[in-house]
Amino acid sequence: MIGLVPSWFREKLIQAHENQRAHLHYVLKDLTNDELIKEVTNEEYSRSIAGLVMHIGTAETYWFHKANNSIGPPVIADTFDEVLSRINENTEKITKILKKCPEEQLRLIPPKDGGPSIAWAALRTSQHGIYHTGQIAKIRRMIGTSELPPDPENLWGKAVDSTLDVIRILIDER
Repeated sequence: MIGLVPSWFREKLIQAHENQRAHLHYVLKDLTNDELIKEVTNEEYSRSIAGLVMHIGTAETYWFHKANNSIGPPVIADTFDEVLSRINENTEKITKILKKCPEEQLRLIPPKDGGPSIAWAALRTSQHGIYHTGQIAKIRRMIGTSELPPDPENLWGKAVDSTLDVIRILIDER
C-alpha cells in the first residue's frame, strides 16, 4: 500500500469489525443475567462474560484513543444492557472513523510518529474481539448455559476470514 489506499480497503476494515461484532452478538444469545455475571475466574477484567464484553469495548476505546481518534471513555456500566449500548456506540464510531479518516491512517504502520494508525487499531481490536468471543463461547459450555442455536451463516468463520483477508491484502500489496 505504498501509493494511494484503495477505497475498498476501508470497507474491508469495516467489514472485519462488523463480522467480529456479529459473532459476539451470536455467542451472547439467550444468556440470562445470572449467566452473564457468573464469576468464572478471579482475573480483574474478565471474571465473567459481562466482564469480558466490557473488556472488549474498553480495549476499543483505549486503542482508538492511542490512534488519536477517541471513541469515548472506557466501557464500564451497571447493567449489561448499558454495556451492549456502549458496544453498539463503539461500532458506530469506529465505522464513522474508518469511513472518514485520511488515507495515511489506513496504513497499518503510519508514515510518521503519533501512535498507531486507525487501520492498526481497527485490525487489532477486531482480532482482540474474536479472541475473547471464543472465550465467551467456551465459558458458556463450562457454566452449563443453553446450547447456541445452529449458525448457518458461519459467523465465526466470517469474523476470522475477514480479518485474515485484510492481512492477505496487505501482504499482496507489498
